[in-house]
Amino acid sequence: MLSDRAKALRPVIQAAFDAGGLDAICELFAKLEARIEELEKRLNMNSSNSSKPPSSDGLKRKTKSLRRKNTGRKPGGQPGHTGQTLQQSPAPDITHPIALDRCPDCGADLRGEPVASEEKRQVFDLPPIAMEVSEHRTECKWCAACAKWLTAPFPAGVTAPVQYGHGLQSVMSYLNIAQLLPCERTADVCQDLFGHRPSAGSVVRAVARCAEKVAPAVDRIAGVLREAKQLHADETGVRCAGRTEWIHVASTATHTHYNHSPKRGREGFEAGGVLPDYRGNLTTDFWGPYNTLELCDHSRCNVHLLRELTSFSEDGHRWAEGLIAALLAMKQAADDARQRRRKHITRATLKPLLADYDRWISKGLKSHPEVAKPAGKRGRAKQSKERNLLVRMHVKRDEVLRFAHDLDVPFDNNQAERDLRMIKVQQKVSGCFRSERGAQMFCAIRSYLSTTRKHSLNLMDSIKSAFAGQPLDFAPE
Repeated sequence: MLSDRAKALRPVIQAAFDAGGLDAICELFAKLEARIEELEKRLNMNSSNSSKPPSSDGLKRKTKSLRRKNTGRKPGGQPGHTGQTLQQSPAPDITHPIALDRCPDCGADLRGEPVASEEKRQVFDLPPIAMEVSEHRTECKWCAACAKWLTAPFPAGVTAPVQYGHGLQSVMSYLNIAQLLPCERTADVCQDLFGHRPSAGSVVRAVARCAEKVAPAVDRIAGVLREAKQLHADETGVRCAGRTEWIHVASTATHTHYNHSPKRGREGFEAGGVLPDYRGNLTTDFWGPYNTLELCDHSRCNVHLLRELTSFSEDGHRWAEGLIAALLAMKQAADDARQRRRKHITRATLKPLLADYDRWISKGLKSHPEVAKPAGKRGRAKQSKERNLLVRMHVKRDEVLRFAHDLDVPFDNNQAERDLRMIKVQQKVSGCFRSERGAQMFCAIRSYLSTTRKHSLNLMDSIKSAFAGQPLDFAPE
């Protein structure tokens, strides 16, 4: 007896048979099999063979490294790694002498005996934290010479009858932007730590003030990045005011610049002011709008390619496995050359690796020939994903392999992806930005803090300096 689902398919199969007989039925089943294969492939996608983030893999799936190289090292700190063991302070703030007045065994009086030696133990702890209220009282006097009442001026920055000082504003900005706590949770922390709960509006005003104060430093960061020899760029989607918008990043190992835009393409990253006039080497993924930047050289993220190739190799394509081996071999050759302090990979080493790359590309293209455009249809014929990747790697060969010809060029775009990671954490914690202004303030302060961290400086100190009117000046290194 046919099931309801089978009964529902009968009219479709009958119509196909009436239209083309057995051949039409075979074509129908071929399409169904292709669709099933595509859906099964989607189910098997994870962070190692696609652009999906590791968090989407779930708890059961084990992350698979793209390096495919067992170093033989044990987990944890390696030999030579500097530890962080708590050490005794040579100048303790408080000393508690502990006298030995009597012998604990026989009870003899030891108060008159000389001290032979001392044993020290130190406890690192915080003193009691309490809110401090400073009151400024200005005198008002009559000036007989001017015939008017005069009032002494308040200190700079004291502008309201009641306000928060730079210290608490710095803490609120730090918790909200650096530690990504929403406004209400930031207020909760202040209540628990200091016994005083600011309003959510006070947190927002502190963040706005911080963004204003760090603006000169952020402009300085953008200027340094425009002159950098190597630059990374990427973008990620965020929810802002109920819409999907974008945060763009341009960064190096020492400087980070974020900007927010409703647009993902060129209009979006142009708003940051770094990429339009950039003339060095830019490392990105294959997102099309980056190709419109004609003043700079381009190199591409090979980790993106390795993920796609891994997916195809899992489907049994030998050319994909060969391309993975070729790319990783070139990366290893580049790493070895840097370790030997060479300026480039030797020709004898590089030539066979490039030949392997071209050979596997050629084999892949033969395995996935171009689909001809159907007669009478407009536009280009849809090609397979395998062919699209191979054509991309062939056409963009110089950009993909630039890392092998210039050892200053990185193999991947991991720098930009790492710099975007905290943006995704913010979205997971808070869900969205309520306004474009909020996203812009976040980007400004986060640019300042990320660059501060890359210079191994204290984040709280850097925020306090900004509130004091002296934001850090991040000169190029």
